[in-house]
Amino acid sequence: MHISRTSRRQREELLAALLAHDEELIAALETTLTESEVAGNVENFVGAVPVPLGLCGPVLVHGRHAVGEFVVPMATMEGALVASYSRGAKMLRASGGCEVLVTADRFLRGIHCRVDTLDDAQALVVWCRAQEAVLSAVAEKTSGHLLVQRFGYDHVGSTVLVSAEFTTGDAMGSNMASKAIAAVSEYIVAHSGVEVETFLPYPEDKKPIPGRLKGKAVTARAVLAADVVASHGRTDVARVDRYVQAYRSTLARHGSSSLNIHVVNGMAALFQAFGQDMAYLGECSQGIVDSRVTSGGDWEISLTLPTLVVGTVGGGTGLPAFQATLGMVDCVGSEKARKLAEIIAAVLLAGEVGCAIAQCAGEFVAAHEALGRNSPVSAH
Repeated sequence: MHISRTSRRQREELLAALLAHDEELIAALETTLTESEVAGNVENFVGAVPVPLGLCGPVLVHGRHAVGEFVVPMATMEGALVASYSRGAKMLRASGGCEVLVTADRFLRGIHCRVDTLDDAQALVVWCRAQEAVLSAVAEKTSGHLLVQRFGYDHVGSTVLVSAEFTTGDAMGSNMASKAIAAVSEYIVAHSGVEVETFLPYPEDKKPIPGRLKGKAVTARAVLAADVVASHGRTDVARVDRYVQAYRSTLARHGSSSLNIHVVNGMAALFQAFGQDMAYLGECSQGIVDSRVTSGGDWEISLTLPTLVVGTVGGGTGLPAFQATLGMVDCVGSEKARKLAEIIAAVLLAGEVGCAIAQCAGEFVAAHEALGRNSPVSAH
């Protein structure tokens, strides 16, 4: 059995054989995408796997970059998810919407430099600190969109981790930052005067590392009127606030740094709908919900996302379907990444509201039974 890298016809023949030449199954993977369109996104291309797309909202956003009402696409196979997020969005809208703020925007990359002694390690750090302006210029020369914010240094034995924090414009930034740190490492080896035994990238991506936060940090906040919670949610402010406090405390007791109900649910559906890198979900889903009853008896709730790695140029965002979905919220191209981040945070806050309300009203299971029932499909 051989997968041809050069002949799509041969790959399609292999696909047909893998599916026992079942024409219905083969047709299920057909797509209007061309091989040239997906070049740079996938290798050994044979088709596409459709994911159902639903509309959430409208969600009313008061951000620095996203202002107004947005109908937001979500791609998911989980019944009741879009309905739950839409219910939360409706309640936010009835209470005047939510405010959103991007508080940080950065991307990290590190390189390991292994030297012979601790003295050499210290000498390398001293040299790098003195040459940071030069190292910044070396990194920034690799891309017209990348800017160095700062460098950092960590010792582990005789290994020095040289880190750089970048901004990457409206690109998600992973490949851009990798190219930049590679150029920096080559310059260090060539010019530091310290004998560097090896230099290897730091594999920090797509896993939760509290000390290595990257992407955008975003907070969304809303105050839901008590009458809205009662009429739309069929529960009361005190009950839903107690529920949030209870699950936060228990999650923390069990060692979780992700103090929310189901942020990753909505984030996955939004990443999938907007052509983002799904593998970053492992790093980005650390949302922190905060809740309190205001002095006026209303419900204040916020969601802070310390790491949200998204972009509006590069990667999958150039494919036709994702140009369409990004276009639905006016987030195509440059100067739009922070707007997209604010919209995502607002929708995720709506999801936390919708799910908390359903739990407190005793409607969660019934909603999934009504909207999420899928009968198993028998094998051919």
